[in-house]
Amino acid sequence: MVAGLLLIAVMYINSQKELFDTKKKLVFYEIYTLASSFLEEILNEYNKNRQTILKANDYVVKNLTKDIHTLKDKLGKHYHIFVTDKNFIIKNTTFKYDQNFSLAFAKDIFMMHKNNPGISPPICEPATTKFFTFSDRYINGRVVQVGYVLDNKKTEEFKNKIKKFIKQNPYIRDVTLYFIHPKTKYAQECKILTPLHRKYTLNEMIQTRKVGFELYKKLLKQNPVFTKNAMYILAKNPFNNESYMIFKLTINGNLLNSEIKQISLITLLSILAILGFAFLILTYIKKILNHLEEFTKHIKNKTPYNKKTYKKLDEVITTYNSTLKELNDAINSKDDFINFAMHELATPINILALYTDEYKELRPAIKKLISSYKNMSFYIHNHPQKKEKIDLKKFIEERIEYFKEITKEENKTIISDLEEFTLCINRDDLEMLIDNNIKNAIKYSTGNEIKITLKNKTLSFQNEGHINDMNKIFEKFYREENVKGGFGLGLYIIKTITRKYNMKISARTDNNRVIFEYDLKETNENCDS
Repeated sequence: MVAGLLLIAVMYINSQKELFDTKKKLVFYEIYTLASSFLEEILNEYNKNRQTILKANDYVVKNLTKDIHTLKDKLGKHYHIFVTDKNFIIKNTTFKYDQNFSLAFAKDIFMMHKNNPGISPPICEPATTKFFTFSDRYINGRVVQVGYVLDNKKTEEFKNKIKKFIKQNPYIRDVTLYFIHPKTKYAQECKILTPLHRKYTLNEMIQTRKVGFELYKKLLKQNPVFTKNAMYILAKNPFNNESYMIFKLTINGNLLNSEIKQISLITLLSILAILGFAFLILTYIKKILNHLEEFTKHIKNKTPYNKKTYKKLDEVITTYNSTLKELNDAINSKDDFINFAMHELATPINILALYTDEYKELRPAIKKLISSYKNMSFYIHNHPQKKEKIDLKKFIEERIEYFKEITKEENKTIISDLEEFTLCINRDDLEMLIDNNIKNAIKYSTGNEIKITLKNKTLSFQNEGHINDMNKIFEKFYREENVKGGFGLGLYIIKTITRKYNMKISARTDNNRVIFEYDLKETNENCDS
């Protein structure tokens, strides 16, 4: 036992760097997904207001003799007005950061807009980290621009979610976007959470272009890229199909390494404490066993049982039972620790899942690992989540397709008979409910056929087999057959989800068929979390 604990301790400590690398990569993809949704919302806002912004430009041009601050108030809080002199330097504006800023770099574009106003795609404004779109017109040697701030409730929600991730992971320093235009050799940097509160200088703009294109060339060869202090991914620019976007997450590598060392030290000390406690228990048991051996000699020698000897035996038995309980408790604590360590070691399967397509022969095994990981994650982090209306028939068909390779490997077939049905539920909860039923049927079915039906507001899963103990199957960590593997969490998680949605569940064995049925409530109204 001692050698086993030491081996696990060494394995656990040596795996910490790998686990934290996995963790930061998962956080990277989470923030990247949020940032992509954030940019998509900006594009929606742009498309929705494009014509209105062009009309606003006409309005400003017709009333250019009036005070531009009065014109801005008339247009609304999302608008700003910019008027240049004949050298393309902004001399009159409602946006303080652009006062005396030169637009000469875009002179050729402005000259094309003498008769009709032009409008730019969304552009990140570094002083505020807001995204603007600019409608401009060239009149009498000057440029008249109307800028519109692409900002709404949803974009702020996405930004707040990104900020929350960073707060939860203090080793993240910053989130940066680069917009790369290969044809024009132009690159723009945008720190979407860190306002600059001023315009970039000319030297800063030149340096940004240099850094942006160096990253672009590197990511063309290898994408994504992970280093000690940053992570990068190259994608198409959502605002312009002919250009690209680089997403960069800056990492405090020293802070991360310090956290790894701290956890490793705590782990080592915990192992040593368990070993010390186990040593004390074993020493105490040895002492008690010596007492029992002495009393056994009295029995073998048939010596008289005097009162003193009898009391001593009673004391030994009582103490032994008490100590045995303490020892069992210590062993259980040790087992919990080992389970925790092994679960932590399983974390890298999330990265392995990213490369499923490259290792097709491993797909069933990877999917099983991912499913077990999701069960454990649900058990540990079961938080309230937003509900939505879901086409249950379509959802079940997608999950059957997901398990297709596993069922084939296990020589099983899933037959479905599904009616149209709409359910108000959290998507992750529904996935756990469906997946654990399918996994359970695959694992314990004694036949080759698994049947899933959805009729008359009842969802049913059937397979050949028998349930040994109907009273225990929904208890956590209970397994009908230990040889089948798993953590014994699947049916416990199903029970947790059905209670959450007041969903009636029925489990029974009928004519050598195991049947799980769920009474559902169809919804046609909006779902509220």
